[in-house]
Amino acid sequence: YDIMAFQECDSRDRVLRDAALSGLWGSYRAIDGGRAMAIAYRTSRWSLLGSETVDVGEDNEHQYYGKRGAHWVRLRHRSTGKTVFFMNHHGPLPVSWGGGCTGSATSLNILQVIATRAHKGDAVVLTGDFNAHAASSRIKELDKHLDRVYSGTAMGGVDHFFTNCGKGSVGKNLGKGWGEHGSD
Repeated sequence: YDIMAFQECDSRDRVLRDAALSGLWGSYRAIDGGRAMAIAYRTSRWSLLGSETVDVGEDNEHQYYGKRGAHWVRLRHRSTGKTVFFMNHHGPLPVSWGGGCTGSATSLNILQVIATRAHKGDAVVLTGDFNAHAASSRIKELDKHLDRVYSGTAMGGVDHFFTNCGKGSVGKNLGKGWGEHGSD
């Protein structure tokens, strides 16, 4: 894998060590995104251009853990020179809740971060545990602006991948292994 996103992960280095013991090879750098989020990338293929975490939502009072962020990295491929803007998100609770800072407002905040931090020509990849099903206002709003190329099945389908690279992009479930949702 070239780039990986982690949510609900307080020990990104332990996860990478365990993955290496299970057969993952290569040298990775893990960037801490705060609030138990991280992005890891393969250092032999990518160089880091920038990274930041921005608050984009907040849990509803009915299931409150706090604010929710979008963590991004901008990477340049070492051999091709192409860049990717890769964003990881762990969405507000309750699952698929709308209104306030939990529904489409969260998605619009995510899109604002992409619009102001990504550069022209970047491949954009947005992934994470959105805590939102495909029919939610959160995901429907993102569908208006990016191509959703994969939705997981765990926990009713709260994990999603979006891109600006077109509908020809594909994703697949790698099975249960490193987390409660599997390797969506």
